[in-house]
Amino acid sequence: MAARTLSTNVTLISAMGKDYDFPDALNLLDSKDVKTYNMPSTRFHIKYNKRWEARYLKTIHGAGSKITSRTISARWLRSKSIFHISPMRAAKVARILAKIKKASPETKVSVNTWMDYIKEGRRSRETLKDLALKADFFILNDSEAKALTQTDSISSALRLLKAKMLIVTLGSLGAIISGENMGMQMIPALNISPEKIVDTTGAGDVWCGAFLATYNLTEDLTKSVSVASIISSIKCSDWGFNSLKNLRFKEPNDVIEFVIGLKEGGLQKRIPDYVDE
Repeated sequence: MAARTLSTNVTLISAMGKDYDFPDALNLLDSKDVKTYNMPSTRFHIKYNKRWEARYLKTIHGAGSKITSRTISARWLRSKSIFHISPMRAAKVARILAKIKKASPETKVSVNTWMDYIKEGRRSRETLKDLALKADFFILNDSEAKALTQTDSISSALRLLKAKMLIVTLGSLGAIISGENMGMQMIPALNISPEKIVDTTGAGDVWCGAFLATYNLTEDLTKSVSVASIISSIKCSDWGFNSLKNLRFKEPNDVIEFVIGLKEGGLQKRIPDYVDE
């Protein structure tokens, strides 16, 4: 949903159960390959503290467990596309990544992980470290980076993690990026702070979608991080992806102009300028 605020050429490959509560949301996507199974949908029970840090109380993988490397049809693999693999068990992600790269070596692949998969044990952590070297983008937040490297210091984690392109998000501070052909650099976020945060669930996924869509259009890392932080903040101003489903930007520069416009109005005043009616 975040990627489609910037690009019409977005495809969702996923799985859901017959009990999924929001099937109409899929109609917003022009391109999709979502299978329905006679089993519960994936669900999470989450508790947030006052700093909006999430603690997962219960996870039901359900239909999500049906997503495998066999789910990925060759028709979705294009040489100039970016394929984002959302958090799944490390071994499964490795098989999906291998299939994509074998079928279409020029397709860029982004890998995002989750704390609970990192905590599954040493084998999972070693697989994720290997994936960081094989994926074109390896994206995780600062807590996940420390857990993956078994250190309490983000500075140490950044030194220990090796990747083609490592992106460690720091919330409202922005992101740290390092790669094989570049040094480490900090890109501050152009972060919007709504008067009242409504819902942060999925903000990291939104960040990834907006970042990759912008990078696919511009190949500009700084601009991609800035746009990602803005669109992620817009998402948090309403429940689910309500604030994104009708939002459209003709190009990434429009997102920057949107932030500049905040000085003259406010979040709710400026968003309608970029909404498809």
